[in-house]
Amino acid sequence: MSARADSELPHVSPVATDKLDRIFDILAERALHETGATSVAIGLLRDGGVTCRAVAGLPLTEIGDPIHRKTGLTGLAIRRQMSQWCSDTESDARVDKEACRQLGVRSIIVVPVFVQDDVVGVFAIFSGNSNAFSLADLNTTKKLSHWVSAAVEHVIVKTSPAAIAPASVDRELSDEPTPIIFNSAFTQESWLRIYAGKIWRAMARMLPRGQRGRAS
Repeated sequence: MSARADSELPHVSPVATDKLDRIFDILAERALHETGATSVAIGLLRDGGVTCRAVAGLPLTEIGDPIHRKTGLTGLAIRRQMSQWCSDTESDARVDKEACRQLGVRSIIVVPVFVQDDVVGVFAIFSGNSNAFSLADLNTTKKLSHWVSAAVEHVIVKTSPAAIAPASVDRELSDEPTPIIFNSAFTQESWLRIYAGKIWRAMARMLPRGQRGRAS
C-alpha cells in the first residue's frame, strides 16, 4: 500500500466555497453535540499552511486563521496520516503545554481529512477537562471527517460519466439505497447543491430541534 501524502486544495468558486463552509459548520456543530467537546475546529491545507474553515463551541481560533501545520497534534496527524489523541495536555510531550493552559484545553483529538490518498485537512475536537474523550468520540470524529472528505472531494473532483459518490457516504446521507451517478453535464456547483441538500436533510434529522434551522 502506497504512503499517503498531504496535498493543498485548489481554489474553487465563491459559490462552491460558501456551500462547502456551510456543510463544515453543520458537521462541526454535530461533533460538538455528539462528543461533548467544548470546542471544534475544521481546517484545510491552503497556501503552505492549514486554514481554519469552521468552528463550533468556545472559540479557540477564528475562521480564516492559520493553524500550525508543522507542530503539535495537527502536525503529527498530517505527517503520520493518523489520528492523534491526547487525554491530558499536562502530561503529553506532543503538545505545547503552556499554549494549552492559555487556551484552557486539557483533551484533544485531531483526525486527518483525506481526499483519495492525500491529507487535505484536519478535524479537531477539544475539551477543558482531562480524559474527556472515549473511543466512541474518536470514532464519531472519524465518521464526521469522512463526511468532510466526501464534500471536499466532490467540490474539487473533475466530474465524469463514471463519477459516483462514495457508497458509504451515500448510505449515511441518502434515503435511497442506490448511489447517485453523475455525468459530465454537471458542474461542481450543480453537484454541490444536490449533495449539500442531502447533508442538510440528514443533519436536520439528527440535530436537536432548536438547531434544525441551520440545516434546512
